[in-house]
Amino acid sequence: MSEVGMPTIMEPARQVPVVADVDVLVAGGGPAGLAAAVTAAREGASTLLVERHSFFGGAATANSVHKLSQHREVLYGISAEIIDELIRQKAAVAGRVINFDPEAYKRVTLELLQKTGVKLLFNSWVVAPILEDGTLRGVFVENKSGRQALLAKTTIDCTGDADIAYAAGVPSHKGQKSDGKMRPMVLLFHMGGINFKPMVDYARSHPDQFSPDPNRNVTDIEQGVLRMWGFFDLINQAVQRGDLPAGFHSLELEGADVERGTCYVNGAEVFDVDGTNAWDITKAEIAAREQIPMLAAFVRNYIPGCENAFVTNTAANIGVRETRHIHGEYTLNEEDCATGRAFEDRVVRVSTHLVAPGWKMHNPYGKEGTAEDPYRTKVAPELKCFVPYRCMLPQKGDGLLIAGRSISQSHSADAWTRPQVWCMGMGQAAGTAAAMAVKSGVNVRSIDVKRLQDRLRS
Repeated sequence: MSEVGMPTIMEPARQVPVVADVDVLVAGGGPAGLAAAVTAAREGASTLLVERHSFFGGAATANSVHKLSQHREVLYGISAEIIDELIRQKAAVAGRVINFDPEAYKRVTLELLQKTGVKLLFNSWVVAPILEDGTLRGVFVENKSGRQALLAKTTIDCTGDADIAYAAGVPSHKGQKSDGKMRPMVLLFHMGGINFKPMVDYARSHPDQFSPDPNRNVTDIEQGVLRMWGFFDLINQAVQRGDLPAGFHSLELEGADVERGTCYVNGAEVFDVDGTNAWDITKAEIAAREQIPMLAAFVRNYIPGCENAFVTNTAANIGVRETRHIHGEYTLNEEDCATGRAFEDRVVRVSTHLVAPGWKMHNPYGKEGTAEDPYRTKVAPELKCFVPYRCMLPQKGDGLLIAGRSISQSHSADAWTRPQVWCMGMGQAAGTAAAMAVKSGVNVRSIDVKRLQDRLRS
């Protein structure tokens, strides 16, 4: 689909080899995709997982978000299985947040997929759907072998941006329906050489400089976990002195390895860019990388205990927080989430202490950390909501399920469901549904949802 007014060229038709024909094809090996693939294979479906990197994990690895903001007791299914294995291997620490080693995560998820019998295809981009009379029969991919066709009875779109669904003609919208604004992209980077004790001492003696929320401001270094969001006055001082440009209001340090003195820095954000536009992604990557030296210097020169800190590495990709939301058989909204609406076809339970009604998570307007940001002064309540199966079913097109942040939901609802754990829950539900459809010889729209819920509970 070309943009209006853009010149085009006709590509000659060609014969494309069919290199796989499976029950379930999963596109994207992030949290949703790897959970979908594991579950579908365990349910007895021949399963192929296609991933553009040479490892799995998505946000957890390629984007360096090697932290879960949830307590261990609210995890379930595949997410609990992975974290428990990381804890067993001493590669994760669970407290008010869960920090884990991203390299161990790559290894554990690869071993899990191999043990389950999922067929894997790395370094491959899904480029187009294969459609027959409105039914998705698979996808075309591009890789070092050229263009290839992958066929499947059911395809699960876990690309994060609904790439397959969009190319197949499924209606969607980006960001807020009112103005299309999306959450900013962020490029995380890691720093080492940190002594966390002076930093924590500063935080405990300056509580007004950090979020009062005990889940956003975690200084439990005695238990090996740390998550700090704030440094408000220090940021303001740096802006006034010209050490940081205007527009910075707060900084977040997360994913700490207290013993090794490392963590990642969450702050190199870029606004008003579209994660489905290659030129915008390039622009954002460049802009974020230009911010990193300034932010690293701020950490080193302003934050106690970081005098000898240095950048160890940056994430493989900039983190795209929000793009398309498909139009499904039902659209989840903030009121559904805030009231904990228990849909009859619910398949994912979300337990959150990250958001409340009306709060803007990763505000599209750049107000995060300002005086009007509720995260700066308030504590989010513990809340529960549900994702119905209909949100994963597109309004048009058979043979397709969507799992992850691009399900049918509003911009506000996305703040509740987008964390890795709940994307894994969606993936597990989608993988189970796809395998059930194959066994029953029906479309994913026609499965017995009560049976699906029973399988998920078990």
